[in-house]
Amino acid sequence: MTLGQMPKPEADQFIGKRKLFLVPNYIFPPGMPEEAQQLEQRYWSEVRDHVQNLERSLGPVHHVFHEMLYEDGDQGLRLIEAMNPLGCSFVNTLCSSTATLQITEDRATVEENMDWQRCVSVGLMSERVIGLARDGLQETTQKRYDYIGTRIDETLKESDNGILFIREDHRVQFPSDIQVFYVAPPGLDAIKRWINQQMQSYSTPPTEEPSDESQETADSETTSD
Repeated sequence: MTLGQMPKPEADQFIGKRKLFLVPNYIFPPGMPEEAQQLEQRYWSEVRDHVQNLERSLGPVHHVFHEMLYEDGDQGLRLIEAMNPLGCSFVNTLCSSTATLQITEDRATVEENMDWQRCVSVGLMSERVIGLARDGLQETTQKRYDYIGTRIDETLKESDNGILFIREDHRVQFPSDIQVFYVAPPGLDAIKRWINQQMQSYSTPPTEEPSDESQETADSETTSD
């Protein structure tokens, strides 16, 4: 099914309810191949179209949430631009129209979480320290997700529409009365396929070409037969 053929939700059944558009964050680091950059650009373009379709059916977005965001206003937009350059242009569009950028996370918890991530990634030697780092990372990650869920619950009022940009494997628990609409345009599957292909190519050892010496040996054995 193409993006244009995607059925619109029946708006009447969501009147008066709190709604959240959930956008998976797929952000490639700088220096990626051109193919990856094009996939990312396609993805964010389709996200924009998908969300605009939802807005036409369910009403405009009122609140914008973004993972790792502990500032609002212009400073918050600068943080998003640094974290998510392609997605930031869409966030800017939303905030210049009907939406307000919301503080989504607690700064102290985000910074502690990032420090634990650095500890885990540097290659520690002590098993005890490795365990402490992993426990700290898990604990602060869960604290982050709990905080995000609380912020969304406190911010969204009756009939409000919000949008959350967050990694797909998040563990945020949303209140049962919030209707969550998962934004999954075709470009999302294209990115996943590309990532899987890259992982497979890295895990498959290259085929070694036979050396001249081994080839000569094989040729002589064939001749002798």
